[in-house]
Formats: sequence, structure tokens, C-alpha cells
Amino acid sequence: MFRRGFHSSVKVAERAKVWSDFSQRSKSYAINHPLVKKNILEGSATLKDGPVTIGRRSNRLKYESPDNIDEAFSIGYKYLEDHAAKLYTKAQAEGVNKAEVERLLAKAELDNPEVQYNFQFHDKIENNPSIIDYSQPVYRHLGKKHWESYAQMLLMQRLESLAVIPDTMPTLIPRAEVNIKFPYSTGVNKWVEPGEYLSSNVTSLPPVVKIQEYELVDPTTQLYTILIVNPDEPDLKTDSFKTTLSYALVNIKVDYNDNVVDARKFSEENIIADYLPPVAEKNANTQRYAVWVFRQNNPIAKTVSNTIDRHNFNIRDFSKQNDLDAIGAQVWRSKWDLNVEKIRELYGLPKGRVFSRVRR
Repeated sequence: MFRRGFHSSVKVAERAKVWSDFSQRSKSYAINHPLVKKNILEGSATLKDGPVTIGRRSNRLKYESPDNIDEAFSIGYKYLEDHAAKLYTKAQAEGVNKAEVERLLAKAELDNPEVQYNFQFHDKIENNPSIIDYSQPVYRHLGKKHWESYAQMLLMQRLESLAVIPDTMPTLIPRAEVNIKFPYSTGVNKWVEPGEYLSSNVTSLPPVVKIQEYELVDPTTQLYTILIVNPDEPDLKTDSFKTTLSYALVNIKVDYNDNVVDARKFSEENIIADYLPPVAEKNANTQRYAVWVFRQNNPIAKTVSNTIDRHNFNIRDFSKQNDLDAIGAQVWRSKWDLNVEKIRELYGLPKGRVFSRVRR
């Protein structure tokens, strides 16, 4: 009975073809390398010179497929494709809410070997939308799981161990992956690891910020605020520290793939505080630069800049007053180096102070 039932489901799957018919499907669901796709989907019959995914030819020639793997793969593929067809039908039914549709569409493609190959063997941050398309629910699901498995935990460990939380915002439930880099300065064109020390020369120009949403949002209407704050500015009057605002952008729009916020993404209307680079004083402690990304519930007027005291900035009050929802963060560290004087001159800043171990 099991054999009869199993083969009847395979016949249904052969009619469905939801994974193999690309007339109405995103091209990102397909492996774009024809030989790799042929090897994976058609099996040993296409492996005359071995799998193309094995680099060395001598190793390819020695490769032998396990017995009956082609038959097992074919039956499994058809069974899973049939299951995916049922999930697609369920997602298209009337009365299904958007969140449930998102879950069903992601589940329908989760076991697709082409989708799994694309995600596992391609860059997830510098994603090519024709391969990893985050506008598709399954890639958002896979991206979120991958982020949560390491990068999110590393971020929270750094934010808490460096006391960015609660020295800036009280806490964070991260819902979007935030990455930064400084591509325009000294060639250090890489995504910054949370808490990394960067020289003042590297940070002399504004960073680009990548906001990767994994949740279901409407990119056509959703607006974002980006704030960079330094909670370690020495305040001699109070014998303590104060928070300064290094950079502020509001009313930023991104989508799931075009989400790197640089000069292409904003104009003067979006800038409420121009970038001031790290210029730590000599013998002062290490300074933390926290990047906070918020979802806006409403547009923010450019005139809000008139009410900001950037040299004594309260990020919590600003967030409450403008109804902001913190969704992601990043942090880097800076300390005095030989480039600081040059950066101060470049931005027309006064000469830095030199602190001594003994108060004079």
C-alpha cells in the first residue's frame, strides 16, 4: 500500500512542476551555471569527467557516485516538488494573511536543491540578486537563519561587553542585519567586524551602511533613520563623559537588495547632522562609535536639525520624540593616532587636547 500511495504522489508531482517551470518563477530559484545544474539534477549520467564542483581534475575522475543515488534523488525530488505545489496552492487561497503567505512561500522552496545550492555557495552580504534574491521569502528565511547562527550573536556580545548597551540605547532586539564599511579612504574596503579598531585615516570619510531586512516590510513606504554616536567624549566640567552625534540621516529608503546607503541613496534633505569623523584626543581612552538603525513610523522633518545639540546628544530622547523603532546596530572603536591632526585640519576642527595622567 505504501508503494502504491507513494507512486501516486509522484505522478501528481510530475504534473505540478513548480520547481522546474520557470515561466513565472524568479530566476534566482535556478542554478545559473548550466553544468552544475545538470550535474545536481540529472546525476551520474552527466558525470563523465566527474562533478564540475570538484576543482582538481584528478579528484573529479576518481569520484564515484553512491549506488542508486540517482533513483533516490529523483523520487525524493518529485515528492518534495509535489509537497511544494500543495504549499503554493495553500498560499494562494483566499483569506490567508501576509505573514502566513510569507511562511508558506518560504517553506515551499526551502527543500529545493537549487535554492539551497545558491545560498550555500554564494556571498550572502555582497549578494547578487540574480542568485540570492532577498525579495523572495525563502532567501530571507535562509539569510535570517544564517545571520542568527553567528553574526547576530557576535554583534550582541560586542554591544553588551563594550557597554554600548546600555550607554547609548537601553537594549536591542535585532531584526535587521547592519553592516558598515569605509570604502573611500585608504583601501580598507571591507565590512567592519563589530568592535573592530579602525585608524582615524580609515574613518575620515562617512561609512556606507548596509541594512538587510529579513522581516516582511513594504520597501516602497518604509523609512529609516541612521545615527552614529560617540558616548565617550570627555566632559571636563562634569568629570565624566558625554555623548556626541557624529552623523545622522533620516527618511532613508532601501529595498531588500538595493540596500547599501551611500551618496546614491540620500541628498542634503536626508542629512540632519553632517559627518564628523573620529578625532580622539591624545592619552584619552578608547572611543566607541555606535551605529544605530531605526525604522520610522512617520517622516521626520529636516527642521529637526535645529533642535539637536550634537555635542551633548541624548539618543534615547531623540528616539522617543520621533517615534523610532531600533532594529539593528553596529560598533567600531577609535583612539588617537598620528593621522588625527591631519583629519582635524581637513574638517576645520580645533586642535585636540592632550590629557595627562595627573590633573593639572
